[in-house]
Amino acid sequence: MLTPEKVKEQSSTRAVQEMTPERLSYLVDEAQVRIELFTIRQYVEDDSRLEVAHFRLVEAMALTDNDETLGAEARGITSESDQGYTWSVERASVTTGSPLVDSLLRQWMAFTAEASDGGNVKAMLL
Repeated sequence: MLTPEKVKEQSSTRAVQEMTPERLSYLVDEAQVRIELFTIRQYVEDDSRLEVAHFRLVEAMALTDNDETLGAEARGITSESDQGYTWSVERASVTTGSPLVDSLLRQWMAFTAEASDGGNVKAMLL
């Protein structure tokens, strides 16, 4: 399970190192919720591949954890000009907020589908 202490130990970014344990704990929990929303399934505690995506998402969220970024996200703005007159909004698909993590999660879902019988519905013929 990913903990704030484990995130601080593994990350080499200053934003993570300077973050309070309480804020980091919040980001760990929020990242888990985003992963569950993206994958549409419960978070798996003991999967090392999923933990890598979880860690990368927490790190990305810590790097963008500032008032300007959070304000733009709250307004649904993905890009903005210097004067603030133009912006673009994208609501086409559910995302974690990080293209790298989205890619990792798609690969994880494909891997887990191959490792299983290909789905979660089984039918028995009598």
